[in-house]
Amino acid sequence: MRHHPQVQHQVSISGRVINAQTQNAIADAQVRIIDAPAAFTAANRPDQTQTATDGLFYFIDLPNGNYTLIASLPGAGRRYGAVSLEVAVSHSPDDKNVITVADLALPPTCLKGQVVNQDAVPIILAKVRLKYSEESSFSNQAGQYLLSGLEASEQFERTVIVSAQGYQPTAETVLLSQPGIEETSNFILRKNSKNL
Repeated sequence: MRHHPQVQHQVSISGRVINAQTQNAIADAQVRIIDAPAAFTAANRPDQTQTATDGLFYFIDLPNGNYTLIASLPGAGRRYGAVSLEVAVSHSPDDKNVITVADLALPPTCLKGQVVNQDAVPIILAKVRLKYSEESSFSNQAGQYLLSGLEASEQFERTVIVSAQGYQPTAETVLLSQPGIEETSNFILRKNSKNL
């Protein structure tokens, strides 16, 4: 019985894909090598992988050279943009692999801004929601809100409704035309007349 030598694979590029707004890990993101040295292409190696639940990914046994990676989240429709990164892989002289770290932050399609009253005082716990949607957020101590991971559309404007206790609700339309776009909408709420 012959023993086959065990092949030792070495991680060449390792990284993590996160949400650029929240810094949370993104599972099932696709990471592809879109540019690589000729030695990589000639070897017919896997040129894409998916992130684990903790956002981690890796590529093994890559030849020396410059690589361009692109990360996206195809299963999320147009809720995230794609991001690319150029990295270099090099082995040390004693053929020990040096792991290249390639962290990527996917930009979510998001809407953010501030909710204040007529005197420019921030309103805490104002509810900001999209009409005909369950997507909503509340403003923080500074009156700031963030709606992240929204579906982008080149054709449909979305109506944003803002309400807070003791104030008249207001609405505004926004167009989130591109995946990964970040739009800012600030709101001024007026006190209900019965509260004056």
